[in-house]
Amino acid sequence: MMDMKSNSKPKNLLQDEEETPQKETPQKVSLTVGGYLTQVGIEWEERGKAIYVYPSSIQAVKEILEKMPNPAENQYVIIPLGQTSGYSVFIMITKSSVTVRIGYGRNSIPFSSSLTLIMEKVEKVTKEIGIESRKNGRNLLGV
Repeated sequence: MMDMKSNSKPKNLLQDEEETPQKETPQKVSLTVGGYLTQVGIEWEERGKAIYVYPSSIQAVKEILEKMPNPAENQYVIIPLGQTSGYSVFIMITKSSVTVRIGYGRNSIPFSSSLTLIMEKVEKVTKEIGIESRKNGRNLLGV
């Protein structure tokens, strides 16, 4: 069931961009995720339990993370940030957490020297958006 389908290709938000004028968006209210996104005019579609959101800028992602209501218990929100070197980067929002993920098809991620570049871009974007890694997390790699 699709409420709004994006006919255009999602923008690659990992690339540098120029500042765009801000639209005024409403504060968090008791809306559904889809209702909120429709109200603020952001393209989105629902695929099974996932709601895919296609913002036009990093600023729009920041506003979505601040103001969008949490998804229902059995739902999750995916915000694609873009692709680089064959890897896709996206934000996954569940009722209890917000995480940045790197994907490579449906399989595990093979090591590549381009991962360093990807991680630098992801780190820059997550700092700009305001997503920080958990404090006092264990480093199981021993690095």
